[in-house]
Amino acid sequence: MSITTNHPSFPRINGVDEATATLMVCAVARELRNGQVVAFGLNADSMLSAAMLAQQLHAPDLQIRHGLRAERGMVFGAAAWTDQRKDDSWRQVEYLETHDGILRTANPDSPMRFCDVFFVGGMQIDLEGSTNLIGLKGSDGQLSIRGPGSIGTTSIGTLASNVILFSPEHSPRRFVETVDFVSVPGWKRRSSVGLEGGPNLCVTSKAVMDFKNERMRLRSVHPGLTVEDIVESTGFPLLLPDKVQTTPPPSKAEQHALSYLANRASNSLAIRP
Repeated sequence: MSITTNHPSFPRINGVDEATATLMVCAVARELRNGQVVAFGLNADSMLSAAMLAQQLHAPDLQIRHGLRAERGMVFGAAAWTDQRKDDSWRQVEYLETHDGILRTANPDSPMRFCDVFFVGGMQIDLEGSTNLIGLKGSDGQLSIRGPGSIGTTSIGTLASNVILFSPEHSPRRFVETVDFVSVPGWKRRSSVGLEGGPNLCVTSKAVMDFKNERMRLRSVHPGLTVEDIVESTGFPLLLPDKVQTTPPPSKAEQHALSYLANRASNSLAIRP
């Protein structure tokens, strides 16, 4: 069996213009540290650009684990987790053919450290950082709009100590006080069952948020926007610091690295287990 894939364009985030996508990618890349293992699945592959940018600039030993769709006749499909190095070589790490397999490799007590940082998107994100990939409830309280589903995101995102949230859309329908369904729990839900860590950053097309006292806090607004714009675009009260920064634009080094990655992104890759 073989899996053939292409690198995404650099940077490319669906529904976001190139300048904003570049800003989002750079904001995330700056948070990653050398030696970390970062992972993301089918619903977060746009963040591959950020991880590869970090590799190029300040984190050469960053390891990237990327979930690719594979047809194996499974009920949920299978996930081929691959490990990407700075030199663009890919190798298969492990086939996760069952939900138990995902739990086993994500468990922090396992001798295999699956990841330090996990990227999560969502149809909804709430004030404590819980995310919803399952769907939206209708007026009757039942599922009315089905989402992509959680699959392994719940297992790995729950056990990861550091979760980075991202969203191309920043609106009251995306950022809600309480999610309709929980795919990856936020701070209060995690602490209530003894889980350590949680979401530490949320990057959107309009702003960068972090968390304080288990609540989302505005850190910076993207150029051309105001604090009032972000408050109006959020469906719950954000914590506001005394001074809100403007998200720094891409540096010359970041622009150069992204150009290099864009030139490299045209090559097709074949992964053969």
